[in-house]
Amino acid sequence: MRKTIFRIVSLAVILLSAVHVAATCPVCYGSTETSSPEGMSIAILTLLGITGGVLSGVVAFALHMRKRSKITLNGDVDLPSVN
Repeated sequence: MRKTIFRIVSLAVILLSAVHVAATCPVCYGSTETSSPEGMSIAILTLLGITGGVLSGVVAFALHMRKRSKITLNGDVDLPSVN
């Protein structure tokens, strides 16, 4: 029982102290004096670039496979026999 009460009190103290820290964060108030907004912008652009690159690769591979399947279905390519 004492252990449970200790955990609840500890959690309450941590949460109350975290609210004070979050309320004083300069990024939350939109301060441009720090370099955090610039870093966040660069991080977002980097993640968008990586995601866009991977998705472009998937689309390019799908288009490549579509082209190869059309060539094969039209009979333009001689396939080796599997005997």
